[in-house]
Amino acid sequence: MSITSKLTAKNQTTIPKVIVEALQIKPSSLLMYEIEPGGRVVLTAKSATFEELAETFPAKRPRKTVTNEQLKDAVRAGAVRRFRKSR
Repeated sequence: MSITSKLTAKNQTTIPKVIVEALQIKPSSLLMYEIEPGGRVVLTAKSATFEELAETFPAKRPRKTVTNEQLKDAVRAGAVRRFRKSR
């Protein structure tokens, strides 16, 4: 069986219903694409554990600490900008 779908300008496609049913996938399912020699691509559904899903989220960047003085300076600078803009 051969099924086609169109690729959009944003490199997105709709997975045909027959494929969705065959893979038993739902929204948020993980799909795995394997590229074989010769350009053939194999699409499979991958069930994931919470740990595997957590690894797909971007890592939190450490926050810079801000002193009270820096915070006061930022508030003052914002107030000055708003005052000048209102004139």
